[in-house]
Amino acid sequence: MAWKQTYNADYHDDWAWSLAIKGSIDNEIADAMGVSVRTINRWKNDHVSFRKKLETGKAAADAKVEASLYKRAIGYEYEESDMLMEMDVSGNQKPLRIKKTKKHIPPDTMAGIYWLNNRSRKTGEWTQKQDVNVSFNDAEQDTFIYIPAKESDGD
Repeated sequence: MAWKQTYNADYHDDWAWSLAIKGSIDNEIADAMGVSVRTINRWKNDHVSFRKKLETGKAAADAKVEASLYKRAIGYEYEESDMLMEMDVSGNQKPLRIKKTKKHIPPDTMAGIYWLNNRSRKTGEWTQKQDVNVSFNDAEQDTFIYIPAKESDGD
């Protein structure tokens, strides 16, 4: 059982925010603070400042992930730098040269599908859920009877 800790707004609010913005969930925050998840939930209910700090931290972390997923879904470009150290014929080091290369990351189909599935959940336009309705007319139904095979006598 976790140790009972007294809530301190000056201490716990900022700590909760710093953990939430790094992607921690409530049970990880509780572990870090040495309290139970029930205590975290109680603090969220009893202390508006604590709840707000958790919400803003989690929202910021989610926004970063959403932006990264969006970039991955549509593709993006970035610049890569390589530092090249060269030597002259005498073995002396020449000034450092930096080689910059533009790289292109193509769109990721699965990231796009995931994005669209989650963004269109209400409209159902891109969801992967399939509703299958099957109806039978009583006159068209066939009846199947299962008759088990006879066991052999072992001859």
